[in-house]
Amino acid sequence: MPVAEIATGYGALKAAYEMAKGLKDIHDRVTLNAAIIELQEKILSAQEAASSAKDQLRELQAKVEAFEDWKAIAARYDLKDYGGSTFAYELNANWDHQEPIHRACPKCFENRKRSILQFDYKDSSKRDHYKCHGCGSGFEFGVAVPYEAPSRTTTRSSWMA
Repeated sequence: MPVAEIATGYGALKAAYEMAKGLKDIHDRVTLNAAIIELQEKILSAQEAASSAKDQLRELQAKVEAFEDWKAIAARYDLKDYGGSTFAYELNANWDHQEPIHRACPKCFENRKRSILQFDYKDSSKRDHYKCHGCGSGFEFGVAVPYEAPSRTTTRSSWMA
C-alpha cells in the first residue's frame, strides 16, 4: 500500500535528519564514521520505500485507467433477453459507432472481456446457435418452435366424378 510505504520512507528520513543533527556534536572519528554509515543506511531505506511507493502508485493508476476504459466499453452494451432463458449483451443501436450490431458473451463480459459471439448454426426448431470463442460457451437464441407436420385433408372429394 503506497501510504504505508510513504510513512516508512518518512520515518526513515526523519531518523536520518535527527542523526545528521547529532553529527555536529561528535568529535570522535570512529563514532562519526559509524554514525555516517547508519545515516546512509537510513537514507537508502527511505529511497527504497519511496521507489516502492512510486511503483505501487503506477500500478494503481494503470488499474484505474483499465477500469475507466472498461467502463466506457461496457456503457455501449445492453443486457438483453433473447428468449428461452438466453441472455447476452448487445451493442446499443443508439451508440454512435463504426461497428456492426453484435452480441457479446455475458460470462466473458462479467470478467471485463468483450468476446463477440459467432454464429454456429440454425436448428430445426428455428433457434440460432452461437458460440463464444473466448470461454467456449454455447448460446441458443430464441424460443423453440415445435415442428408441425403438414396437415392432410381427408375430405372425400369426388375427383373421379
